[in-house]
Amino acid sequence: MTLSVRACSAPEFLDTVHRAGKTVPVEQSPEWAHYDSVLPGREHWRYLIVDDGDTPMAAISLTSFAGRFLEQLWAKHGPIWLDDERTPQRERELRDALSSYIRSERPSAALLRLHTVHPGDDLTDPLIAIFYDRTIVLDLTKDEDQLLSEMSQSGRRNIRKAMKNDELVFTDDTAISEQEFAEVIYPIFEETGKRGDFVLRPPAFYYEMLRQLGPEVCRLYTVRHLGKVVSWALVTVYDGEVDYYFAASSAEARKLLAAYLMAWGTMRATKAEGATFFDFLGCGSDRSPYLDTLNEFKLAFAKKGMIDAPGPWDVVLRPNVLRAYHAQRKAIAGVGRAKQTARAIVGGVPRSKSDAVDLADTAAGKLAGAVTRAPQQPSSAPKVLPVILDFTLSGYALARAFHERYGLTSVAVVPFTTGAIADSSIIHEIREVGLEGVHDYDLLLREIRKLATENPELTVIPLTNHDGIVQALSAKRTTLGKNVVVPHESPEMLRRVSDKNDFNQLCAAAGVPTPRTVVLDFADGRPSAAGLDLPWPLIVKPADSGHFAALRMPGKKKLYQVADQGQLDELLDQLQAAGYDGKLLAQEFIPGTDLLSVTLYRARDGRITLARASEVLMQDPRPAYLGIPDVQVVAPLDDAIELGSKILTEADYHGFANLDAIRDPRDGKVVFFEINPRYGRNCYYATASGANVAEQLVADLIDEKPVVATELDGELLYTTLPVKFVEQTLGGYAAERVRACAAAGRVADPLQYAGERNPKHRAYAKLAALHHRKAYQGQSVTLNVEDVR
Repeated sequence: MTLSVRACSAPEFLDTVHRAGKTVPVEQSPEWAHYDSVLPGREHWRYLIVDDGDTPMAAISLTSFAGRFLEQLWAKHGPIWLDDERTPQRERELRDALSSYIRSERPSAALLRLHTVHPGDDLTDPLIAIFYDRTIVLDLTKDEDQLLSEMSQSGRRNIRKAMKNDELVFTDDTAISEQEFAEVIYPIFEETGKRGDFVLRPPAFYYEMLRQLGPEVCRLYTVRHLGKVVSWALVTVYDGEVDYYFAASSAEARKLLAAYLMAWGTMRATKAEGATFFDFLGCGSDRSPYLDTLNEFKLAFAKKGMIDAPGPWDVVLRPNVLRAYHAQRKAIAGVGRAKQTARAIVGGVPRSKSDAVDLADTAAGKLAGAVTRAPQQPSSAPKVLPVILDFTLSGYALARAFHERYGLTSVAVVPFTTGAIADSSIIHEIREVGLEGVHDYDLLLREIRKLATENPELTVIPLTNHDGIVQALSAKRTTLGKNVVVPHESPEMLRRVSDKNDFNQLCAAAGVPTPRTVVLDFADGRPSAAGLDLPWPLIVKPADSGHFAALRMPGKKKLYQVADQGQLDELLDQLQAAGYDGKLLAQEFIPGTDLLSVTLYRARDGRITLARASEVLMQDPRPAYLGIPDVQVVAPLDDAIELGSKILTEADYHGFANLDAIRDPRDGKVVFFEINPRYGRNCYYATASGANVAEQLVADLIDEKPVVATELDGELLYTTLPVKFVEQTLGGYAAERVRACAAAGRVADPLQYAGERNPKHRAYAKLAALHHRKAYQGQSVTLNVEDVR
């Protein structure tokens, strides 16, 4: 028999397995490959098909585990055998073919770890302490009565007893926050670990699994007693199989039999979704007895007992490297024992530091990333690499604009990854620079330079809605690379339009109304606010938002509504105590709720080539997000667009600008508050209404042939909240407009994209809208509820 090994794509891998009538274990899935690749020291390597002549014999997904001393390739729960002839000889021939291929294609790998049914003289015990080759699997296609009948008598009794306890509630807590996971869920795991003598990873490791795999693949189920979590399980659901991955119960839960309700509730919930098998994932092994302590509980669910499962074994690819590895481990252990002895002599009793090896492995893994070039993009697309410097929904919206118009995927360079950009088919790579990147923009610029060097044939366009990053890009544009195009104005122009006091002067020159304003300057200490010639209440805000953003002050807001002189003096005292040295603007309060957003693009030839305006129906009510619209209706607001265009022309400003305004109910005139020299967080309302922001950048800055966006064709609802919730919250004429847009199919959520192929991101987008409703609980909202017909 002649076997051949070939690499394949993720879709071909899945298709090959499914055409053979087999299922894919979750650890062999593309979703798990992504999860592996975001963990320190791991990198998904390849999907492989092993052919016997012209017939696929097995499929395998391999991940590299790069430690300090050696690299291992692991196919967790692989290979996937595609026929029924899994004999000892065929397994050995498969391993030989894989070993030969890996030695040629990945010579750095010292070990191949895979799962086998039959022993072999080429196999050694794996370099891991905990594993299994026995498990319990339940058939969820059977009805509940039959499932219960196949359990032990004690198992059935404990389940029924727990179900009768009305104080116990089974809950899906998949949407839990990372902080709540660490504070509520993880301590139960610690208690379980001490009871069973297990060594746990930090809470972030388990939460990362939940976050990266997403709610369609990974779930967190809990059982609560009188509202308090006493038992939980982290479960995967993939290709019809449910894997009971991690679970824990408190001492209180054991008395209440909550663990039985936990397992049974998980079976029922996933069975209702169409899952066909439930795997407890291990009852230990004669080679690794660590899991044996859990067998009594698991066996209560299966009278027939355990079944054999393919266990993990290592194939040594580079014997010399493995010998060196063992020598290093032996030396490290010897040093550790010597240190322990020395501490004992002086009376010290600290714990061993053997975990230092694992920490070193992790650090080495973080440094092991290979240079990545952009994947091949559609042949008809411009030779452009969009680089997203924004981990919020606006970052996804910018990537989406390039994908919608040109089919291009983007790279994200961010301090850390959030759900808005994670697990997306339109963002082919995420480079994290660490938390320091929140304030140290040079870390982001450094990655842009690397991307420009790695992709010399492409024009790199950095994209952000962050004022500080915009300013950094503008100031250092000449240092980023010849193939980097910064789509922002000069630092001088940015300062001129961003400073709200200078903006007022600019508007006056253009004949555009702004609120009456008094400047309060902290340059020489606390300014006096006595005798302001403005009526109360006032709106008080910083003249320079970027400068104000760096201020650390409890309860800081983007702007303040001040009722009287006493409140104003108190605010000025707080700012002085916090060390603020910039300018504040005290402005006339314009009554009314008809808030407007205007997005414009002024091309290099001086023409306004994109113009969209919207009415803001709902704003995020939380103090830290004050002024950020959640719901807008894009409408033909010609007067607002005309005035905004005058401002850009007067300043001779080029590029994108987002302007905030209000329609004064006293005279119907549009009054402008400020200009943001960027796309605007909610710029997707322009793209969704037919004015794609990516097209403007490419046409003007790359092709040097500006394109005028199409005219608005009817109202469009832009929302980051569920439409029904918006209707119910607004009421009146505003709700009628929402319903009309929804009935016409003219609704846009920046995160919910039909072109998004990753089911995890699609699931996240839906959950994000649902969860955002919580921001409005117990809060007053900025609403446009007036009938302006």
